[in-house]
Amino acid sequence: MNPRNVIRIAGTFAAALLLCAPAQAQLFRAYLAADGSDINPCTLAQPCRLLPAAIAAVASGGEIWMLDSANYNIGQVNITKSVTILAVPGVVGSVVATSNGNAIYMGLAGLRVTLRNLVIVHLTTSANGIEMELGAELHVADCEIAGVTQSAIYAHAPNSKVTVKNTVLRGAGYGFFANDTVTAALDGVHVKGMANSGVISAAGARVTVGNSVLSGNQHGAAVTANEGFISRLGIVNSVVDGNAGDGIIVQTFGLAGGAELTLKNSMVSNNGTAIWTNQFTSSTVMALLDDNAITYNAVGIFIGAGPPTLYSRGNNTLKFNTNDVVGGALTLSAGQ
Repeated sequence: MNPRNVIRIAGTFAAALLLCAPAQAQLFRAYLAADGSDINPCTLAQPCRLLPAAIAAVASGGEIWMLDSANYNIGQVNITKSVTILAVPGVVGSVVATSNGNAIYMGLAGLRVTLRNLVIVHLTTSANGIEMELGAELHVADCEIAGVTQSAIYAHAPNSKVTVKNTVLRGAGYGFFANDTVTAALDGVHVKGMANSGVISAAGARVTVGNSVLSGNQHGAAVTANEGFISRLGIVNSVVDGNAGDGIIVQTFGLAGGAELTLKNSMVSNNGTAIWTNQFTSSTVMALLDDNAITYNAVGIFIGAGPPTLYSRGNNTLKFNTNDVVGGALTLSAGQ
């Protein structure tokens, strides 16, 4: 049975209650459908057609359900309240980034937004798939974001929290780009085909990547900092493979900055340089390497100016690289 029909049958009583509610009352759950209309109240019985109408109809903290496989916007979707937006299982809820804009934009303080089971794509001209300029939390699960010009996800809301789970980011400028004191956790994410870096932690961000694949990008991941910021990147149980340039970049650009990498239980293979590091004057670059396989790269580890400090637990495997370590030596870090 069509998932939409199942929901319609299961929700008949709830829909009747909603129809009895005052016209001005906002809904806990608003609905979108391919045959909906934005003059409708966005109930299950009378769904709307596009996301802006549903956002206007739903209460803060409520949900928007996409019932059919269809596209649900014609321009940038500005999220103005805390909300969950999801496509029901078995359908494709599409949102496009077009007219040099974002597909989805968060620009108000305090917002808590969840996006689930969506496909976000580029149409003609675009900026980001999702941009979080302000807000408290963003949660992305079971989505695919592809082809946008800038970043698939650009999170730069100060002191915000972001999670991305079981999601594909592909064919954009950048994959996941976090800065400005964002704390982010990526789990089960496949980032591929980026013109620049797959994952970036910059300007004071804290990003953790687990159980993920960063492949076929120009660079797999980067942690960078300019003056006054300390940025951190953790990668665990993941694969960084087949990136044309560097697998992982650890770099500072200004005085008193800090860029820190923790890499554990991961494979970094078939890249130009597996781990590339460089430290600006009077800044700090550090990396801890624990139980990784660094193989089949042109350079395994490049230790640049500074010099950066790379700690090894002594249990890493560097084999089959054209050069295993260039520019310096690793510092042994014993277990404690």
